[in-house]
Amino acid sequence: MRFIEYDLFAEMLCMGEREKAGIFKPCCRTIRYSQITGALRHKFNNKNLHAVGYLVKENGFNQIDYLIYSPRNRFVKISKVPLQVEFLRNVKGKIFIPIVENEIAALLPSEFEILMGAMLSKGFGLCKLCKVKEFEPKKLKRGFLNTRLPEKYKELFGIRNVIKPVYGYLFEPDEQNPLTGNYILSLFEGSEVIAPDFLIEDKKEEKNG
Repeated sequence: MRFIEYDLFAEMLCMGEREKAGIFKPCCRTIRYSQITGALRHKFNNKNLHAVGYLVKENGFNQIDYLIYSPRNRFVKISKVPLQVEFLRNVKGKIFIPIVENEIAALLPSEFEILMGAMLSKGFGLCKLCKVKEFEPKKLKRGFLNTRLPEKYKELFGIRNVIKPVYGYLFEPDEQNPLTGNYILSLFEGSEVIAPDFLIEDKKEEKNG
């Protein structure tokens, strides 16, 4: 399987965690399959697109910030309890797209923009993707997964074996109505796997100071 690698850049990105209640909304620390795949399929209108990603650990990028947000009830025009929303500034990530058919490589330009994540109406989520290369993974490595992807797609991304899974659920929209769907069993970051090295957390990268 061949892949296309992109660098992703954004000024502000809010990738909220799924929570049923609470006034603090944390931001995901990786780029999960459901968000990047959904954004790409919406951009190019192609259901054969799949992608995963992660945030780089380089000084100056992916800085944590907070926004106090008071959503309003549209019917009674009264603000609800204020929420503290966590988001990222000066975002840089890596995106990997498997070439599942020949048309995929021709479909994707070297540079393009997508909208991804939450708070789009507030100016968040505009991402620029810049192509780095096309490649075929040559090396499998044992380590900890750096992204989130549905378990049923693990072979698509070259995951050979799952040693100690960390399970969670990702939203999969219905093909007929993307506003509805189901939550499906998924591998989360921290799962111990044997996989291509680009899916393995790099312990040598330095975290932001």
